[in-house]
Amino acid sequence: MDDPSHVSMPPKSASEERDKSKKIGALRALWPFMLPYWTLMVAAIAALVGTAIISLTLPLAVRRVVDNFGTEDAAILDLYFLAAIGIAGVLALGTGLRYALVTRLGERVVADIRKAVFNRVIGMSQFL
Repeated sequence: MDDPSHVSMPPKSASEERDKSKKIGALRALWPFMLPYWTLMVAAIAALVGTAIISLTLPLAVRRVVDNFGTEDAAILDLYFLAAIGIAGVLALGTGLRYALVTRLGERVVADIRKAVFNRVIGMSQFL
């Protein structure tokens, strides 16, 4: 009845679980599956950096519109407003491209992992 091998461990706290999840060393095993798609990875990273830069410039363009709202020259306000709309449009296109690239990369990597697992299972012996 008092068998020490059946003693249950106390549940881990949320902070211990969080600390464990921060360790990304296990992701190294994904590299063999991701390397065939290195061009897709580079494109996704470029889209990420591009949209980050554009999203940082959008508030500057909006600030120009707001700061020049009371100006007498309507042409300059129109120019700033069109620039803000253009930047928002480019940001939307870049975000869509980034989403498509990351999704495509993720789907291909997952498909390759599934294929590797399937081949591993099929290659195993039926008999223990």
